[in-house]
Amino acid sequence: MLLQLKDLNKQYSSGVHALKNVSFNVEEGEFLVIIGLSGSGKSTLLRCLNRLLEPSSGSIIFMGKEIAHIKGEELRLLHKQIAMVFQQFNLIDRRSVLTNVLTGGLASMSTLDSVLERFTPLMIQQARKCLQIVGIEEKAELRADTLSGGQKQRVAIARSLMQKPILLLADEPVASLDPATANSVMQYFEKINKQFGTTIICSLHFLSLVRKYASRVIALKDGEIVFKGDAKDINDVLFREIYGDESSDFEIK
Repeated sequence: MLLQLKDLNKQYSSGVHALKNVSFNVEEGEFLVIIGLSGSGKSTLLRCLNRLLEPSSGSIIFMGKEIAHIKGEELRLLHKQIAMVFQQFNLIDRRSVLTNVLTGGLASMSTLDSVLERFTPLMIQQARKCLQIVGIEEKAELRADTLSGGQKQRVAIARSLMQKPILLLADEPVASLDPATANSVMQYFEKINKQFGTTIICSLHFLSLVRKYASRVIALKDGEIVFKGDAKDINDVLFREIYGDESSDFEIK
C-alpha cells in the first residue's frame, strides 16, 4: 500500500468544509482518477496530499509514514518524492524549456547552487531525457512562451519527472486544452505510469478520458466520496448523482 487516507477533513477559515471524512487507499502503480464538479474538493484533496495545504483533521499515510502534519526537513523530503502538475503549467515564460525542466531538480541542490542555477552536466543530461520521454526534446533551447498549450504542459510533466517522484499528482492537467491535445497529453501520463511504474493520481472532468486512462475512479461531491470503482460502472444515474441533474451529456461522450 503506497498511500492511505483516513477520515481526512479540510475546513477553510471562511467556514467552507471542502473535504469531509475522505478515506481511501492507493496501491503502488495505480492510475487513480478523481472526478467531480468544480468545487467538489478535487484540488483541495490533491493539495492536501502533497501538503501544499494543511489538513484540518484525519490521517495521510505515505509509504507507511504519517505525513498529514509534518513540517521542516520532513516536508522538504516529502516534496522530493511527490511531484505535482498543475492546470496552468506554471512555467517561467522568458526562460528556455530546458531551464524550466531543470528547476524540477532544485530540491536536490544546495541553496547557493539553486539560486545561481549551477546545474551539473548530469542534471542537464537528465533534463534532456525527461524532455525526450514527453516527445519534446527538440524544443529544449526555445523560450517557454513560444510553445503551444499542449507543449507547455508536456514541459511541466518533464519538470515533474526531474524529481524522480514515487507519486505524481496532476490537478486538471488538460482542462485548458482542446480534446485532441488533451488526449495526447494524457498519453504521456499513461506512458509514465506504465513504463516507469510511477503511481499517478489525476483529477479530470471528462469521463471519456477517465474511461480511457484510469485504473480506478473516485468521485467527489460536496467534499464527500460518492463513488469508488471502475469508470465503466458510472452509468447515467450515477453520472447525474455526481454532476447534478442539470449537467449535459458531453462529459460522458
